[in-house]
Amino acid sequence: MQHFLEYLGTLLHLVGMLLFVGGHIWFGFLTALTERRQDRDGARFLATQLPFMATVFGVGVLLLFGSGVLRLFVWGEPGLIFLPDPYGWLLLSKLVLYMIIVVNGVLIERRYLPYVFQEYPGVSGAGTDLRLTAAWAQVKVRARLNLLLLLIVVALGEALRYSRL
Repeated sequence: MQHFLEYLGTLLHLVGMLLFVGGHIWFGFLTALTERRQDRDGARFLATQLPFMATVFGVGVLLLFGSGVLRLFVWGEPGLIFLPDPYGWLLLSKLVLYMIIVVNGVLIERRYLPYVFQEYPGVSGAGTDLRLTAAWAQVKVRARLNLLLLLIVVALGEALRYSRL
């Protein structure tokens, strides 16, 4: 049973990393492309997909956290109890960074996402156009900050792997 749980934890961790880290990398890449080409339709498409992306990122965080807790239970590592040990400090650092990432993501979702678009009268006068507002710039800056923090968490995860050798 322990081998199955360890395999399941690893699988969930990989899927969580794929959703969370991979999603942030793709979002950053596509955002940079739309900025470089001054593609308003591309930026509008990305902005309309942000609520879906936020949900996918949230699922990724939950999978990463759940698989990490599962690994702690399977391996029986005390983690935070032994803070003088490098393993405990690395684990605490990862948890604090995850909390900062989640708070920043919630801030993006609650404060900026509702204001990314503003309706303007259409050129023909028949309908309305959706235009990006200044909140879009804040979303991009905060998403890039999350990507940077996420890459630090991945590096700490690799250090965590070798801290017990």
